[in-house]
Amino acid sequence: MQSLFVTYKRSRIHYIRVEGGNELLVCLHGFGETAESFLPLIQALKNQYTIVAIDLPFHGKSVWKEGLSVTINDMAAIIDEIPVLQQKVFSLMGYSMGGRVALHVYQHIPERIKQLILPAPDGLKINGWYRLATQSKAGNRLFHYFMRRPGLFFWGTGLLNKIHLINRGVYNYVYQYLRQETKREALYTIWTAMRNIRPDVRLIKAQIQKHQTQVILIYGAYDRIIRFTTGNAFIKGLEAYCTLHVLPCGHRLLHEKNTTAIAALLLNLQA
Repeated sequence: MQSLFVTYKRSRIHYIRVEGGNELLVCLHGFGETAESFLPLIQALKNQYTIVAIDLPFHGKSVWKEGLSVTINDMAAIIDEIPVLQQKVFSLMGYSMGGRVALHVYQHIPERIKQLILPAPDGLKINGWYRLATQSKAGNRLFHYFMRRPGLFFWGTGLLNKIHLINRGVYNYVYQYLRQETKREALYTIWTAMRNIRPDVRLIKAQIQKHQTQVILIYGAYDRIIRFTTGNAFIKGLEAYCTLHVLPCGHRLLHEKNTTAIAALLLNLQA
């Protein structure tokens, strides 16, 4: 495994590269995680793929100096800064928030994506709270205020949980994650910076049909953050190109216990 950097504008982007098979696979991790999240899966796939796992801006060892904005043009340019990927066709995997990035990258350069692998992907359906916090100036100011002064935020989310306007899984995740000030700051920074990564699902479905792209959707049966029902809605009309698989787990699909099952799905796709 190689730990490498590329320079993009004023920023330095870190990535892991593992030499293996002739097929190229790019991996994009979830919120608050790093490229190393994929290491258990990389070990199972390295004989078939040469793998590049990227630390997204504001994550891991990447240093982002372009302000609170990451665009699809930025992400496409970063991919092409990585020597092994320049102008190449590759498969693309995006987990959770990385799924939203992967969907928008696919929308931007569909002709270069051989296979699209989406474990518990964000982006197929935009969460209303995320839209409120990031897609308007007023909402973003409120978001910033609550992250700086979380008492009222915790009271409000507790009330919404009691009257069933947010599900308990999301509430528990929010409460446990946001008790620390540094994590609240990270949430505000990352959500705000990634606000322009907004895939157009209708366009993506049309592109999948046009380019006959192979797509795998993978969900956890007990995932209360990103439900597999979202995937069921997405694949309607795309059954010739898309498959959906539900594993007996929650949101942490990249956990080592799921490695064998996910690797088998990818290797069957490649066959």
